[in-house]
Amino acid sequence: YHRLCRELDVTPDELVMVGNSFKSDIAPALKIGASAVHIPFHTTWAHEKTEEFEHPKLRRISRFEELLDIL
Repeated sequence: YHRLCRELDVTPDELVMVGNSFKSDIAPALKIGASAVHIPFHTTWAHEKTEEFEHPKLRRISRFEELLDIL
C-alpha cells in the first residue's frame, strides 16, 4: 500500500481500502495508517482466516451500497 500511495501521490491518511479479506485487504491498510471498510463475504478461504480487531479507522458494512453513506 505504500507503493500505491506513492504512485497515486496520496498519503496513507487519504487512502480508503474497501475489501472483503480482513487479512489481505483490511489489516495491511490499517497498518500503514489508511482507513478501511470491511465488507465480509459469506465464505472465507482457510488461508484468509485471521483474528479480526477493532480500529478507529475501520468501518464494517454488510452491503456495498452502504459505502455511499460512508464516503
